[in-house]
Amino acid sequence: MLHKIDFEEEHVAGFRWEGKFDEKGFKQSVVQFLPELQMRPKLNVYFEIVNLSEVEAKAIWDEMKFDVQNFKDLQKKIEKVALVTDMSWIRTMAEASSSMIPGISLKAFKFEDTEAAKTWIK
Repeated sequence: MLHKIDFEEEHVAGFRWEGKFDEKGFKQSVVQFLPELQMRPKLNVYFEIVNLSEVEAKAIWDEMKFDVQNFKDLQKKIEKVALVTDMSWIRTMAEASSSMIPGISLKAFKFEDTEAAKTWIK
C-alpha cells in the first residue's frame, strides 16, 4: 500500500510503498499520486519501497498501461525521481528503464543512503 511522505518543499512529493503490489493497491496509488502531479507545474518524486511481499503481474501491467497513457504529462511535469530500496533488482530495473524516458532523471539509493536521496531530490 502507498503512504504519503511529507516534504517541506512544494516541488517534492514523497511516497512509501509497503507490502503487496497488487491491482487494488496500484489503483489506490494512482488516486493518491494524480492530485500531487496535477497541482504542481513541475514535480520531483521521492519514492521508498520497503517490505515488498508480493508483486502481481496484473498490477505491473496496469502500471505500464498508466505510464504509456500518461507519458507526455509525466515527462512534462516530473524532473527527478529518487528511488530508495534495499532490493537490488528493483534499483537495477529502475535505473535501466530510466534511460528510455528522456527528461526525467532517476537515481536509485539504498536505505542507508536515504539522506543523500532526500538531498538530491530537493
